[in-house]
Amino acid sequence: MAAVENERELTTTLNLGLRGIDTPGGISPAQQYLQKIEPSIRAIIDQVCAPGSGKAMLVIHRGPAQGSRFLLDAPSTSIGRSPESDVFFDDVTVSRKHARIERLHEDFTIIDSQSLNGTYVNSVSVTEKVLHMGDELQIGKFHALFFGNSQIKSLGEKK
Repeated sequence: MAAVENERELTTTLNLGLRGIDTPGGISPAQQYLQKIEPSIRAIIDQVCAPGSGKAMLVIHRGPAQGSRFLLDAPSTSIGRSPESDVFFDDVTVSRKHARIERLHEDFTIIDSQSLNGTYVNSVSVTEKVLHMGDELQIGKFHALFFGNSQIKSLGEKK
C-alpha cells in the first residue's frame, strides 16, 4: 500500500530562472520606470548614477513597498527580513539574512546569503553577480531595479 501511495506523490520544483520578463515594445523595466517618474526623482537617480559617485540605488518597482528607494553608499549593504538589515523587506518570502550588496570601487556585487528562496537577477538565480545599470533583482516578492555603475544613457534612452 505504501508503494502505491509513493507512486502517486507529486513533487514540483519551481525554477523562477526559467520565466521570461515580458517587456512591452522591448522596453526594459528600468526604462519603463524612468519614463513614468517625476523629474525630481529622476534628478536624484541621475546624481546617484554620475560617474565617480561611488553610489547606487535600488528602487522597488513591483511587489510590497513599491516605490521605495534605497541608497547604496556603504561598502556593504545587508538585505533581509531582520529589522537589523540595512534594506529591510518585511515578508516571509525573504530570509532574515537574505543577501548583501558589496561595493568595490565602482562595482556593486550582490551575494546571496544561502537564502531559502534564492536571489534572482534578471530572472536568473544567482549566488554572486556584479550588478549593471537596469538589472532587476528579485528577493522574495520584492522586485527592485538597480541604478548605478554608469550613466542612465547606458539603458539606451536619449537624455
